Order: sequence, then structure tokens, then C-alpha cells
Amino acid sequence: MFKAGERYFEETKIGESRLWSWAIVFWFTIVGAVIAQNIVVGPIPTIIKESNPELFFRFNETAMSVFSDPEIALKMGAFMGGSMLAAILTVVFWIINRVTSGSTRIFMGWLTAIFAVLTLVLGGIILPEMNDVELNAVFLEMIGENVFAYFLMLLSFPAILIALFLGQKFIHKRTITSMFTYAARIDWSRILFAIIVTWVIYGIFTAVMHFTGISKVTYMFDSKRFFSYALVSLLLIPLQSGTEEIIFRGYLNQGFSHILKNNWVAFFITSCLFASMHLANPESVSGAEGGSLNHLLVMSGYFLFGFILCVIVYFEGGLEAVIGVHAANNMFAAIFVNYEGSVLPTPSLFLSKAPEASDNFYLVLILGIVAFVLFKTRRKDLTSENL
Repeated sequence: MFKAGERYFEETKIGESRLWSWAIVFWFTIVGAVIAQNIVVGPIPTIIKESNPELFFRFNETAMSVFSDPEIALKMGAFMGGSMLAAILTVVFWIINRVTSGSTRIFMGWLTAIFAVLTLVLGGIILPEMNDVELNAVFLEMIGENVFAYFLMLLSFPAILIALFLGQKFIHKRTITSMFTYAARIDWSRILFAIIVTWVIYGIFTAVMHFTGISKVTYMFDSKRFFSYALVSLLLIPLQSGTEEIIFRGYLNQGFSHILKNNWVAFFITSCLFASMHLANPESVSGAEGGSLNHLLVMSGYFLFGFILCVIVYFEGGLEAVIGVHAANNMFAAIFVNYEGSVLPTPSLFLSKAPEASDNFYLVLILGIVAFVLFKTRRKDLTSENL
């Protein structure tokens, strides 16, 4: 239907696109993300110890309480050790697979697959245990306490891309640009345009909803903290949002579309994965307290957000606009109008109530208008340079 979108997803026909290549690059990305985030976010408790010792000790006590049962601690330690060993063996067997041939290569390929799956299974067991609600709440409190902690938290996102970019270049043997767009170069102005469009529409709707009483906002300006947090948000939220778009609307969409031969099924899968990534967010935890149906409705907001952005990618033929929309959405919350219990505990200018399931209607309406404006201003030509 849209030539730009079809051309974007056809980028996967270049280079190495067999199933094993998508699987191993995605595996490296997950493992790289865990390593990168631990390295970048690791110093945050130490930083907080200097500025707020009481909060630091509360974080430590909460972390220790998660594994207060020696039996659980021993089990989690065994799972973590097993996951690390499985990850190392995956890399070793994959390297041997790459430098051998014949039956040895096939055998090493199977060992690579087995230990890669084992890594993910063990990690999947560990993650829910580590993802303690109270511990997450204290961690968010630390982010809101110190702007450098906030800086490191946001910086951990683009660090995830190192493994993905290496895999794209050396395993898939495709350009990094091909993950962003079908065109010859990334259109940075399109990102800026999408940010401005989204901010204008969000601002208008926020004002209308406030003055009509649908959703009141409260003035919360804090001169001591606002400017430093706003500056970090402007600098790093585009990188944080861009990381999520490159992975979900970019790499995974291209991968599932290539393997399944159906863009819309790919959009559904990646939107579900995108929603699941936000299960630990405060509004998700709060939604779960209202029952399974309420939780599902709250999480459907993330699904709808992701799916609408997939549609924008399809008619845009690239990620530039959705990076702008996603960055504008997060920056608007972090700087202008945040909400109670936000995952970004920043001192914004205004504060609104926490999102509810009923807000999904307004979400679809607002994003629908944003998508319409972007659709009407999209690239309409496929020039020889772009092809």
C-alpha cells in the first residue's frame, strides 16, 4: 500500500537474513543490554549515598529483604551463575561455529542454540524475583533525588544499542542506516518536526482537558530542581526513546516481518513485547491492584501506543517520525506535565493524576491526530537517491 513502508521492510533482503542471524543478534542485544545497564546504572546507589545516606540505606535494606530467605537467595544465586555460564558457553560455541565447517559447524550451531535458550530461560526466572515492587519504588525515588542518577538511568538506554549495531553491521552485513530508514540517509529534520507537532497537539489537548475539568493539572514549578532535570531530559530522552524505537519499531519489526512475511502480524507481536517491557512501571503495578481486567486495560495503553507508531513507520518508511513522537511524549511528561507515580520522577511544571484505563480513548484520539498530521506531511516520492 505504501511504497516507502514496503521499501523499508525490504531492506532485510540485503545481507544475511536467515533465522539464525536474527536470533543470535537479538540474543547478543539482550545480553548486551543487561551488561550495559548494570555498568551504567551500577554507580547510582553510591551517588545517592553521598547526597542522601538515609535513602541509600533504605535501598540497601529493601534489596536485602528481597533475598532475606537463605533458600531463595541460594536458588537465585544458582540461577544467576547458571545464566552467566550459559551466556559464556553460547558465545564460545557460536565463535567455534563461525570458524568451522561441515558436521562440526552444525553441531556447534545446535549447542549455541541450546545454551542461548537456556540463558534466556534462566534470566526469565531471575527477572521476576529481582523486579520487586518496593525496590523499584525506592530506586525511582533515588532517580528523583539526584539529577546525576537520572542522567545515568537515561544513559543506560543508548548503551543497549552497542551490541545491536555491531550485530547489524557484522552479522547481518547491512548498514545501520537501513534500520532507521529506506532512504540513503537519516532525515534528522523529520525527528524535530515530529517533536514539535506532538508537543503542540499534546499542549492543546492538555489545556482543553484542564479547562473543561476532564483532567485537571496542578502547577508544581520547583526552581531548584526544574532546570537541571529539564536539561538532562532534553539531552537524553531522545536517546532513550530512540533506543526503544530502534529495537521495537525498527529491528524487531523488520525481523518479524521478514520471517513471518506479514507486516501487521509483526506489528501486533512487537506492540505486545513493547507493552510487556513496561510491566514494572508504577501505573502497571497500580493497575494490577484493581484486578486482571483493569490491569489489562491499563497495559493496553502501551500496546496501542506501540501499534500506532508501527503504522506511522509503515507510511513513513522509517523511524525518524516515531522517534520524534516517542521522544516528545516522554519529554512532555518529564518537563511540562508529568503524572502521579510516573516512571520518570522529574520536577515538571505541572502534575496530573495517574493514568487510568479510561484514558486510552484520549490516547488513541491524540495519537491519531498526530499520525494524521504526519501522514499528510509524509515523504511521497521514492527518488533514485532513496532507492
